[in-house]
Amino acid sequence: MARVTHLKDDAGECVPSCFGCKLESVTFAPSAMATRNPGAARAAVTDPQLEKDRDAYKRLRRDGEQPKHVGGSAYIEAAANESFEITTGRIITDDADRQQFAKGFDEMPDKPLVRTSPDQEPIHAR
Repeated sequence: MARVTHLKDDAGECVPSCFGCKLESVTFAPSAMATRNPGAARAAVTDPQLEKDRDAYKRLRRDGEQPKHVGGSAYIEAAANESFEITTGRIITDDADRQQFAKGFDEMPDKPLVRTSPDQEPIHAR
């Protein structure tokens, strides 16, 4: 690297417009250099996958579904057979179990059941 000459006044101090001083103050973030920051290399791999997940999440929300997370939404969108699999974020591979879960989710009330007074019948007794 070449040595930078400084512009000095009569007293030997650098003047405010010294280009050499300005060059000395320039720094680069380690994240700008992939070989010096492991996070930059990891971002190069994860960013395209995150973009796919975001697009899948938007499509699922547009279709009226509520995915559990943005991360993994592309996989859930491709693999889910039932609405509850999207909602819970879990894929059920056994057909019998999937049908049982689907039936349970269909029978669930739209609103949570809440006791409003002590005189009310217990919810689990129904």
